[in-house]
Amino acid sequence: MSAEDVAAGKKSTWTELEITGTVRNLGPDLWKLQHLTSLYLNLNNITRIPPEINRLTMLTYLDLSSNKLRSLPSELGDLSQLRELLLYNNLLRMLPFELGKLFNLQNLGLKGNPLSPDILNIYNQANGTQLLLRYMLDHLPATGQSCEYQTSLFESLY
Repeated sequence: MSAEDVAAGKKSTWTELEITGTVRNLGPDLWKLQHLTSLYLNLNNITRIPPEINRLTMLTYLDLSSNKLRSLPSELGDLSQLRELLLYNNLLRMLPFELGKLFNLQNLGLKGNPLSPDILNIYNQANGTQLLLRYMLDHLPATGQSCEYQTSLFESLY
C-alpha cells in the first residue's frame, strides 16, 4: 500500500509487518494498521515507542528486541490480546506497571537489559513471566490516581 493510499484513507488488512534494519523513528502511519496481529520491529535503532502503539489492539506478537529502548510507554498495557512481547537486548532499566494488565501474555523476553537484579530474580523463577506480571498488576496505581511521575518496577523495589 502506498503513502497515497494511506493518505486517501484506504485501510490495510495486513496482519503481519516486519521492519528491520537501521530504523530510528516510527512514522505515524504505522499506528493506522489496526489489523496487525504480529509486528516485528527488532534489529533497529529505535529509541522510543510512542503511546499510539495502543491503537494496534489486535496485536498478539510484538518483537522490539535489539533496539535502543530505555523506556516503554504505559500504553503497552492496553494491548490486551498480546501473547508474546520480546524486549531482548535493549537498554531498559524499568518496566511500566501497566504491563501487568496483559492477562494473555505467555512469553515476555527481557534478557540483555540492564534491569535491576530484583526484577530479574522474579523473572528468572519458574513461571517468572506470570509472577512478574502479577507483581506489576498488584503495584499498578488505582484508576483516577494522579500519575504525573513515571511508575516503574525498579523504583518500587528500592
